Amino acid sequence: MKKYIFDNSNIAESYSGVTTPLTYSFARYAYQEVYKHFCRMMGVTPAIIEKNTDMFSRMVVFIGYRMYYDLINWYKLVSFLPGYRFNRGFFEKMLGVQQSYLHIREEQDGFVRKYFIILPRVILQTMGIIYSFIFMGPLIKSFNKRFDRVFGEINAIDLTQLDEDELEALFFRLHKDLVSQWRVPIANDFAVMVSTGIADSLFKKWFPESSVYSFLYSKSHSPLISLDPGLQIVELVSQIKDDSFILSVFEKGMNSEEILRILQQDFTNHPIKLLLEKYLKTFGSRTPNELKLEVKTINERPEILIELLRSLVIGDNDLKNHGQNGRLVQPDFDRIGFLKKIILRKVLDWSINSIARREETRLRRAMIFGFARKIFLALGQRFQKKGALNAVEDIFFLTTEDIFAFVKKSNTIDLKPLVAKRKMEFDSWWTIDTPRRIETSKSIDEIEQELSKQKPQYVESTSLFVKGVVASRPKIDIVSGMALVLPEFDPEANFAGKILVTKQTDPGWTVVFPLLKGLVVERGGMLSHAAIVARELNIPCIVGVDQATSFIKDGNLIRIDLGKGEIHVENKQFVSP
Repeated sequence: MKKYIFDNSNIAESYSGVTTPLTYSFARYAYQEVYKHFCRMMGVTPAIIEKNTDMFSRMVVFIGYRMYYDLINWYKLVSFLPGYRFNRGFFEKMLGVQQSYLHIREEQDGFVRKYFIILPRVILQTMGIIYSFIFMGPLIKSFNKRFDRVFGEINAIDLTQLDEDELEALFFRLHKDLVSQWRVPIANDFAVMVSTGIADSLFKKWFPESSVYSFLYSKSHSPLISLDPGLQIVELVSQIKDDSFILSVFEKGMNSEEILRILQQDFTNHPIKLLLEKYLKTFGSRTPNELKLEVKTINERPEILIELLRSLVIGDNDLKNHGQNGRLVQPDFDRIGFLKKIILRKVLDWSINSIARREETRLRRAMIFGFARKIFLALGQRFQKKGALNAVEDIFFLTTEDIFAFVKKSNTIDLKPLVAKRKMEFDSWWTIDTPRRIETSKSIDEIEQELSKQKPQYVESTSLFVKGVVASRPKIDIVSGMALVLPEFDPEANFAGKILVTKQTDPGWTVVFPLLKGLVVERGGMLSHAAIVARELNIPCIVGVDQATSFIKDGNLIRIDLGKGEIHVENKQFVSP
């Protein structure tokens, strides 16, 4: 009987909670095509890729309207690459999976095949991968340059002038010209996995008292591009506070729509207004849950940005002193000898540079999803005009297969009842908490039937603290402050000087990171977005804290012990049952 392992430890960072069928189908197709191209780049033979077509089509699955990795298929993918015995462990650390798993190849190779066919092929494959690692910097630079040129051409197209067939063609052009080219960023992700894995192994051997992840920040390198949104927010707030006229607009108690209207009408060429426009042009696709097609971007809802700015402007916040905690002292490299010191520094630089390149491409990934959303909204408008949908946004409850079958008129199904059914399912799964990891031999339909019948169980913990993994540890042991508990992003919340406690973050949350005093996250590992950005900004951060958002209440005074990885709630009291 076939065994399945479904895990969302890592993917929940990008697709938190429930999401729509359109987002899932778009992402599933992207994973399928991108990893085929990645395998070709890594020297995997066409025969192996063709033989595993089903595997590539099931890199992600949809359970209870949530995205999961079909984890055994990912282990199988990693096994196509040289050094599987080592890379498997690196892969598990990168994904932050709770339990290890060993994928064993189905067929056993004989002596001749093993040493005269497979071994030479692995040697050539390894040489190709090493070549790509050595020239990853120029490869990413070339990718970014090409992406910006092609995306600029596509983004300039007026979608209102396209019919359904032309919009479909544009969608597949987006995939062909941009998404399928994502093999280079994926290869860089592989470099992140390998380099940090090697660095971690060396640290454990030579500096067992320290964690390599404490030193994976940019240092003298250029700051991560993913920090730019948050740093520009700090600059905007500073300029608004220094301008009495603009400040008065934010202090009058108007809602965000009114503030935005006044800025647009009365401050047309004002430097702050121009800075706002520059922010929206550069980071308009960067928003929490930015990879969910159903979520509006900041470009569509600039009120989100205004609301965030207002909460910071009218508060008594000193944003200039955040993140000034002092770096950890560097390990004593001299104690390990000259050659080991050179090796370790090179590996650390390799890892740091690979992480920085990944952050560059993540912004461009958000731009792809933002443009795909525009294509589907344009199709939704045409479907609604035909009477096929009740509302434009109903398009998100169809899959890409549903949509393009309707465009080609190869699907005569009535879309309205299908959308109504899926909306009801979406709403029902919203209230059901699904497990992080599912090991089973059952089908997805059987899993969903079991999960839908489960009643929520609320267990009041009698512990005085929760515990996780320290992902960012400045040169301090204890951090105390007020908890801001947000299971979902809220632009109206006052983030400044708070310790944010949340389920998971994605790159869209970066906008508020420079404002935080600390960060506690339920999901994610040492290479999660929260961990990486927290280290760059020198913010105390603990990840992998189960039930943090239920154990800690909004407004609690909490104490983070960075030596033990514990979060204590001050004066926490329990009611006896």
